Amino acid sequence: MNSSDFTWHYGQPWLPQTESHFAPGEVQFGLMDNSLVVHAKLTDVCPIQDVFSFNTPAFTQCDVFEIFIGPADEKAYYEFHVTPSNSILQLLIDGTGSEKTIEERMVSKPLFTSETSITSIGWDVKAHVPLDGLFSQSHPEWLLSFGRYDYTSGEAGPAISTTSPHQACNFHRKHEWRKVKLADLPKYTA
Repeated sequence: MNSSDFTWHYGQPWLPQTESHFAPGEVQFGLMDNSLVVHAKLTDVCPIQDVFSFNTPAFTQCDVFEIFIGPADEKAYYEFHVTPSNSILQLLIDGTGSEKTIEERMVSKPLFTSETSITSIGWDVKAHVPLDGLFSQSHPEWLLSFGRYDYTSGEAGPAISTTSPHQACNFHRKHEWRKVKLADLPKYTA
């Protein structure tokens, strides 16, 4: 595998062509000290970046970058959100199929760190997700996906996009996420 295998691009694969207000983006990732290191570069004419308190579902109101991550051999997974103002939401989807509210899925203990910046063409996210402690044991293979809500002034709703080959507009179609082996990930140093 080469480093381009770990640069994923956003799209709307469930549509015959992307929406007119879709903006491109890419996510690069690797491993540093058993933490997933993620760098998203998101094109955006005007990042909508309201400031929210920790664990507020901002995706209903402003731009959001999302990380979906879980072991390949478990049903449970995490969903992490970051806004342009670096507001964070952390959810645990337990894999039982039981209906729970978003509040019941929130994880109050901080699980990852992030920083954001507004750029000349949009906004960037850098995140560190420690893999130790997310689940009760270590896992060599993980399922991974990145989502995005991109609000644009004057549009009825956000342009929703993903790095996964989803055949329907639903980020939780875990069977369409990509499998990554930790041993194959590029290594980063501080």
